[in-house]
Amino acid sequence: VGGGASVIRHGELFGAAESSPESSPFMGGPKRDPTVREMYTLRSVRIDPTVSTSGNVAGVDGTTRSNRLTVGEATSRLGLGKVKSATSNMDVSLSSFVGTAPPSDEEWNAEFTRVAEMMASSPSNARGSAPVLFRAEFSSVPSAKRLAEWVAVKWAPAILRSYDIAGTRVGARPVYAIQTGEEGTKIEIVWQELVDFQSVTSGKMIIEVDESGMTAVRGGGDASKGYGGVSNKPLPGEDILVRRLADAASQAVEKGLAAKPKLAKKEVAAKKPVTTVVAKEVAAPPAVSSAEASGPGPRGAGARRSSERSRGSRKRTTRKPSSQSDADKEA
Repeated sequence: VGGGASVIRHGELFGAAESSPESSPFMGGPKRDPTVREMYTLRSVRIDPTVSTSGNVAGVDGTTRSNRLTVGEATSRLGLGKVKSATSNMDVSLSSFVGTAPPSDEEWNAEFTRVAEMMASSPSNARGSAPVLFRAEFSSVPSAKRLAEWVAVKWAPAILRSYDIAGTRVGARPVYAIQTGEEGTKIEIVWQELVDFQSVTSGKMIIEVDESGMTAVRGGGDASKGYGGVSNKPLPGEDILVRRLADAASQAVEKGLAAKPKLAKKEVAAKKPVTTVVAKEVAAPPAVSSAEASGPGPRGAGARRSSERSRGSRKRTTRKPSSQSDADKEA
């Protein structure tokens, strides 16, 4: 693309090509309660840098799933130059989430614009501040406290009990999530590590919810134990939580806890009004009857015939009998 090579990485592919017999939307044929294939229900897309500025690596394990049709569309858009915000030598990861509508042109441009901004930012510019791990934008959030409560009570415990996180046996790992903040719009996911047979908080992920979106940053641990500073390296299992946060944002929209961002559509040039000139109708002259057109005749003037006109007469003839039988009949 533009003289450079761009790489689109994907997770576990699902879906079939249109030429495949399995490309039918229904599994097992049409039924009363049909089962729709995932390739038609997981069409929402999220694109992230393969290696983010925070050091996380995306799209290299089996936790990410990608729609085969979406990956093909993203590749074709980059190859045809339809994504204006895309830059050369991009290395991105594509993941699919719940959504029945395919991404529009505005959504594709918004995703690549966000990735380009993240790749352009340098970690040296953010020294002394917590690195941003995840950012999701919404058009509106009816209740930020309710969304934060759902993340802390429903979403986070389910992720922390998964095998990818709970299976960690060595080193620090995320243990629990709590809802904090004066307004209850912050969530802290706490990492703990066993040091001298004592649990020590070695780091945090702070998720903040507001009216316009959701942001996750990396935080420090217990300062009294020497973990007060913010780590420049990713915490164990942090990349898994970052990828699952994208799924949490999609679920929040599906559950009505947040509204999908409205992207500005391309302005279409207004068409000039077309004026139609209607010719004035010319009144037709009054119709003239054939009698008036030919003028008055002698009968119209009151003239009568001078003599009676002969109509002709039929001459009666008598037929002679041809035989005796005919003569008898006439008699």
